[in-house]
Amino acid sequence: MPWMQGYPYYLLLGSVLTLYMGVSSHKYRKTPGRRYLWFLMLLISCIFAVTAAEIMSLSFHTKLWWKNVQQVPLFLSTLFTYAVIKDYVSRSNEGLSRRLIYFSIPVVLDVILIFTDSFHHLMRSEVSVGTVAGVSGIVVQPTLLSMGFIAYDQLFGLYAAYLLLVSLLNAPKYYFRRNSLLMIGLMIPVVCSFLLPILKITITGFTAFTYLPAVLATYFSLFRDARLSIYPLAKSEILENMKDGIILTDRYDIIIDVNEAGHVMLSDLIGEMPETWQGRSIQPLLELHLEIGYNYTQRSEGQFEIESPRSADICYGVSLIATDQTKTETTGMLIVFSDHSEKKRYERELLHQATVDDLTGLYNRRHFMRMVQSHGIQDGAGMALLLFDIDDFKLINDTYGHLAGDQALVNFSQKILKVYKNNGIAGRVGGEEFAVCFFASNERAALEEAENFRAMMSDHVCILDEGQSIQLTVSIGIAFTEHSNVTYEDLYRQADEALYLSKATGKNRVTLGGQPIPREAIKG
Repeated sequence: MPWMQGYPYYLLLGSVLTLYMGVSSHKYRKTPGRRYLWFLMLLISCIFAVTAAEIMSLSFHTKLWWKNVQQVPLFLSTLFTYAVIKDYVSRSNEGLSRRLIYFSIPVVLDVILIFTDSFHHLMRSEVSVGTVAGVSGIVVQPTLLSMGFIAYDQLFGLYAAYLLLVSLLNAPKYYFRRNSLLMIGLMIPVVCSFLLPILKITITGFTAFTYLPAVLATYFSLFRDARLSIYPLAKSEILENMKDGIILTDRYDIIIDVNEAGHVMLSDLIGEMPETWQGRSIQPLLELHLEIGYNYTQRSEGQFEIESPRSADICYGVSLIATDQTKTETTGMLIVFSDHSEKKRYERELLHQATVDDLTGLYNRRHFMRMVQSHGIQDGAGMALLLFDIDDFKLINDTYGHLAGDQALVNFSQKILKVYKNNGIAGRVGGEEFAVCFFASNERAALEEAENFRAMMSDHVCILDEGQSIQLTVSIGIAFTEHSNVTYEDLYRQADEALYLSKATGKNRVTLGGQPIPREAIKG
């Protein structure tokens, strides 16, 4: 047969193909379901390469040596086929690596006996060179001991097929086609190991070719190489270049796929930067954010906003999407991270503009009134409202200019914030008029607080940008109440009348207004 003349090169081509798949799958060696695939691919590649070397060798001893070398990857390949399937279908594979070591002990013993068979003949009763269809290779007659080792090895192939069959029967529709392809590919070398002796197919290296369908089916079932298809390549490029972070987990909460943006955002939220998040659990994120964790555990969709622990200016939107709505208890989750930092900054800016006076940084009149209304009176304490008015402020504007007047307002506001930032509510309620609301045990304590602030301002000098210094004094009106059902308007009216008296009777003084009449509860 003319095509058989290139038979060794077909084997080498198979070796290169499986070597490529083994190298490309090596980066997934830490991902559940894919941990052992790369090594299985390398073993199959060795089987192809060593078989080709056996055929192309000219001397009997060289052929026999390559035949013996071939037994190492040949026996281990069945064992690692079991490992790949076990890792793919099982929830927990704790101790699998240790069991593989134990299972390999008979394989190591088998290989030792094969290499030393010329001294004891325990493994082969006869060894010769046979030629079939122009292809020459070593032909052996195994002993009962050798057949026992072969049966031991094939049991792992049968058990792997059994595990996959059970998984196929219990798998959701989403996984059915993938598992079916994997099952068919796996059964080919398993079935052929029993049929080849019956059919008396003795072409050297034919066993290696029976592994190729299994290898291809396994590789494309566990992940499809984007370089072999335009659509997956385009999809991969889109995902990798998305600004949104995409994370896909399986039903055991293990991350099975993540794009670059998702890697960066997840690392920021959890506070560590591993080489890859693939193969790691999503639980650290869920433990940090319990609301997301609850929805994730229930496999319910939802949208959340969380801040970065690194900076309050960085905010992420998190969307949870179930990958299979029909069977939420056995499905993974799609987690989409979006950068909401700019949106939150815009919202904060709008809130700032709506509540804060641009010039002074104090609350504006409307928000100050809302804050006082929602403040309420604490048990055992009353509420005091102070109104401040900078004395002769028009003279400052007329003498130094309006920019100097603005500087004076800012300077005065800074003094108010320094004193009342943690002890009350401060706001700008007019041009040069300011207000502070705070709790006081009684009317006398409130009056003393107002007098202390007036005295502090009397000793304060404001330095303008041009180098001039001006003395700021303030007139203060104060209203106090111990009743929770006093309106803000009545409290303000009493303080305003007291402020008018302070201005009219010489300025730079404090005047206590009358107790407002309780009429309506202060509303929140």
